[in-house]
Amino acid sequence: MSAAQLLIRGGLVADPASALVEPRDLLVEGARIVAVAAPGSIAAPGAKIHDASNRLILPAFVNAHTHGHSNLVKGVADRWTLEASLTNGPWLAGARDTETIYLSALLGALDMLSKGCTSCFDLVYEFPLPTKAGFAAVARAYADAGMKAVLAPMVADKTLFTAIPGLLDSLPEDLRKTVSQFDLGSADATIAAIEDIAEGRDELPEGIELAIAPTIPHHCSEDFLARCIDLAERHDLPIHMHIAESRLQATTARKLWGVSPVRYLADRGILRPGFVAAHGVWLDGSDLDLLAKHQCSVAHIPASNLRLGSGMAHVRAMLDRGINVGLATDGANSSDALSMLQAMRLASYASRGFSGPRENWLNATETLRLATQGSAGITGFANTGRMELGAAADLVFFDLDHLDFIPLTDPVNQIVTAADTASISDVMANGRMVFSGGRFTAIDTSGLRERVREAVLKLSAKLADARPLAARLEPHVVAFAEKASEEPLGVERFVNPREKSQ
Repeated sequence: MSAAQLLIRGGLVADPASALVEPRDLLVEGARIVAVAAPGSIAAPGAKIHDASNRLILPAFVNAHTHGHSNLVKGVADRWTLEASLTNGPWLAGARDTETIYLSALLGALDMLSKGCTSCFDLVYEFPLPTKAGFAAVARAYADAGMKAVLAPMVADKTLFTAIPGLLDSLPEDLRKTVSQFDLGSADATIAAIEDIAEGRDELPEGIELAIAPTIPHHCSEDFLARCIDLAERHDLPIHMHIAESRLQATTARKLWGVSPVRYLADRGILRPGFVAAHGVWLDGSDLDLLAKHQCSVAHIPASNLRLGSGMAHVRAMLDRGINVGLATDGANSSDALSMLQAMRLASYASRGFSGPRENWLNATETLRLATQGSAGITGFANTGRMELGAAADLVFFDLDHLDFIPLTDPVNQIVTAADTASISDVMANGRMVFSGGRFTAIDTSGLRERVREAVLKLSAKLADARPLAARLEPHVVAFAEKASEEPLGVERFVNPREKSQ
């Protein structure tokens, strides 16, 4: 028996691949688009009709990098650098039972869905090490919300303080003794936990896939990283890592190995198709050449890069080399809105911060492709982010009666430069309307606010000691990073780096 059909008619359809925006009707069968044609030309007797008059229809957005564990700490940070955020990591994700883990992931999934994003790559973090039950809770949350997701246990065998040369010694004696006792769990226990998760891969809900995320190169010993890669090869898993996100990460690599983090990974055979370099702010031309040579992808995360003061990634240089670039929000503690519309706007604007002709700036169509096709190339959900026969019926509908589109001058340009999430009227995932008229239609969200409030209160009580400790450590870590910024590096990603405040 064939799946039920839905005829979406009367809409203005945007295709990121061709850059065309035209009146088109769409026929959806099950979870796929089976026809895209001129208005009134699709014969589909018995199909349910969805009137898309005064709607702009796009492929739903794909978020190439986020962290579901961060959603319960939205708005927690103001002037945090990346190193400040990492210092606070243990309490940001610690002391969680499976229900709290589920709730955090669900909150983020619903946030993304309401903003037109129907699939993502989530680097799943549990402190001190991953668990099968916690991972299953995240998978269930995305499935319940109606999202597709690639989930990667984010792991390391070194703490922030043992990973960066000189950082531990820079602390006052009492703090040095305290952090020396930090325990991430042994490398053996962490690898065994991921193996346990991988062995249960067939039990994951439909639309949920597995990957692995050794978090940052220098946070992983060479042996631990090799074991992660061996696990990835045996289970055919994509590899996703934070690469040169901050200047300190770039200089730390050179202190430890005498080369950039990308060269270090290339020399160990880790770069390959399916490898994702997240952020990639402090990369030079030779690094990008290596990523291109090995057919790697980059997850561009402008909101987080700007929010944490990490610098601006040079996306044009990546695209010119043929590197697949996807767009992402990061987690809710460093890019609090989880909005792909915001990510597009910031990507577009940040590209204008580099010297050179305006032809080097990202145009609107390129920016939209980053948020759709480019990110789909990272998640591996090949049929998402497209408007064509056989593509996933993952769609976002914008209300053309909204002020963002009055007057309607250039729909794609207005998506990038003007549209707000308030102009989204409907979101379809896998052929089902999951958000319509400001409400979720596939899951009951009544009581969500109270559940989140109770979970946050419980966490606050459990972490009563951890958060004050992080607050004591933070200024020392930030001061260390600021001093390290004086070390020479052959690439610059800050505006007016030598100019003093006036």
